[in-house]
Amino acid sequence: MIVAVVAILAVFGSPVLIVRELLAYRERRARLALEHERRALPPAADEILALQRERKLLVERVENLETLVCGVDLELNQKLSRLIDEQRLLAGSVSGASPPASPAPPAATAAASPPADAAGTAGAAPAPRAAPGLDRTQTALVRAPAPAAGGLAPGDVLANRYRIERLLGRGGMGAVYLAHDEVLDDTVALKVIAAAFAADETALVERFRREAAAARKVSSPAVIRIHDLGEARPGLLYLSMEYFPGRTLAEVITTRGLVPIADCLDYLTQICTGLAAAHDAGVIHRDLKPQNVLVGERNAVKLIDFGLAKATTGAGLTGTGMLLGTPHYMSPEQVRGKNVDAASDLYSLGALAYHLVCGRPPFAGDNVIAIGFAHCTETAPAPRTLRPDVPEPLDAIIVKALAKAAADRPRSAAEFRAALGACC
Repeated sequence: MIVAVVAILAVFGSPVLIVRELLAYRERRARLALEHERRALPPAADEILALQRERKLLVERVENLETLVCGVDLELNQKLSRLIDEQRLLAGSVSGASPPASPAPPAATAAASPPADAAGTAGAAPAPRAAPGLDRTQTALVRAPAPAAGGLAPGDVLANRYRIERLLGRGGMGAVYLAHDEVLDDTVALKVIAAAFAADETALVERFRREAAAARKVSSPAVIRIHDLGEARPGLLYLSMEYFPGRTLAEVITTRGLVPIADCLDYLTQICTGLAAAHDAGVIHRDLKPQNVLVGERNAVKLIDFGLAKATTGAGLTGTGMLLGTPHYMSPEQVRGKNVDAASDLYSLGALAYHLVCGRPPFAGDNVIAIGFAHCTETAPAPRTLRPDVPEPLDAIIVKALAKAAADRPRSAAEFRAALGACC
């Protein structure tokens, strides 16, 4: 509820900021024009240049606010849709449609819900408490086998092939189930589009297909494999993928606090491997964050959720200025709603590494607008100032990855990985 209120205030408060900036600029321009009229002299060249620079900065600030407001609006709509879906389920159970009796999954296989639109997995440990600033849908436990998004319940068979075992988790764009593929006789994670988003079916279907197409291009042991994409019935798309027991990196950080440096290097090396494979295949992830990294047994790592991924040769699906991604890990160019490339992913990698090493993201704020502006204008303290045991090469590559200018960042994920190797 607090998140929704903050989002509403951001949506309605941002236009006030935009208007105030415009009025201030117009007032200054009118004041200068009046001054030169009194002098009966043409405006000086340096004053013209100053006004032009001020106008350029103002336009950029207004564009930043517009893209951030779009992002807040999208996030708010997703949260409201999830709330509506939950209320419908609750109303159904209260009206007498009690769910079938079945024991809840044991703690050893309790599944923390995936991040919005993430591939679902089952964890090998109890779910941790939600970390401050993270979406609570990313750490909520599935406590009962009642029907959820998509109307599926344990025992249901989807597309005459996938027998639902239990709900693993839900996100802003769908639900993920543990299922048995009766054709391949294998356990899979099955992702379906949430019914609450049927009103925007065209966009969701296109994004769903793009996720499958993008992920299929990437072949790496550090990236979740996609098996099949289909439509079980009108309006119900599914995506089957490799089932990988584990927890999100966000949950690992929340549970362990400051992760030992050796484990940080291990996680980051594997993330770099997966990201390098994606970039080599011409795929930009665009939403790299701890919630989209899974950690399994023996510290094995998998990148998930290519729902925002974009092939470098393909056209974008979002409207001009639409903000997609997570503000804590977004590059300055992504915050501004500009086109992004591999360099943007490397910035997100730097922000993720900063959070993993330091226990907090590089920037914080009361709302997404404050966090977005911080990415564009502020410099985060070097990791070694917060944690002295950070090796110098790791500190240097994180600082380099967080450079505001794309040209100043590492040239590739391979370069980032090479810097990690120098820490050993």
